[in-house]
Amino acid sequence: MRRNQVLSIVLCVAMMFGAGSIAGLVAQAQSGTNAAKRGAEILSEATAAAGGERVKKLESIEFKSAGDVNTPMGPTTVEVEVVVAYPDKVRTENALAIGTILTGFDGKSAWISSAQGTFDLPADLIEETGRSINLIGGFGLYKKSLAGKAEAEFIGEKEVAGQKTWLVEWNGPTGKVKLYFDAAAKMLVAAKYRALTMQGAVEEERRWSDFREVEGVKFPYRWVTYRDGSLFSDQTVTEVKINPTVDAGVFAKPQ
Repeated sequence: MRRNQVLSIVLCVAMMFGAGSIAGLVAQAQSGTNAAKRGAEILSEATAAAGGERVKKLESIEFKSAGDVNTPMGPTTVEVEVVVAYPDKVRTENALAIGTILTGFDGKSAWISSAQGTFDLPADLIEETGRSINLIGGFGLYKKSLAGKAEAEFIGEKEVAGQKTWLVEWNGPTGKVKLYFDAAAKMLVAAKYRALTMQGAVEEERRWSDFREVEGVKFPYRWVTYRDGSLFSDQTVTEVKINPTVDAGVFAKPQ
């Protein structure tokens, strides 16, 4: 295309949108590119801080925790056992005073099982499972970052529980998730998102702390969850296993 033709196209666009608008669009594009670049850098730094190459080799994880939870029937204690097989399988066992509740996802379908029976979870709750897997220790997210499959943009500096953090907005499997990384330690210390629960939609915030090294990766031993601004659960991890042998049958729906 000749130079004069190019200039004609530019002038036409300028007349349609205004020269100032073009400059604004260019500035927005540059700003978005810079935000995405910085977001990718922060994810890369967090991945390295969490274990780097060890994260890349992470195939499964098991952990146990104990603490308090506020249920629709009131506050109670709970013991939790979680098994994850990356990239998309998870099983959780919640031992409550009222009984044990099991949930699972085999990569295609999800279920919940209790004394009241075993039921398939609806599609919207299945999507919630994907985000949960990614945020356990942040490892699913880090693995996506290593594969170049995590879309995130840097938003700015924020304070969380007295900590200076870098806020990154991640395009997660169920929508945008606000991720907060400790500016000094580089670890993922909080996340905020809109969540769907069995009781309806809530604004959920998770905070992680007390990171300890386990077989070359750093795992948070303190998990605190808020729903709609109120404390929902406070859990302390008691045991962690990295890359245990996991039978695929544990994720299957009980018969």
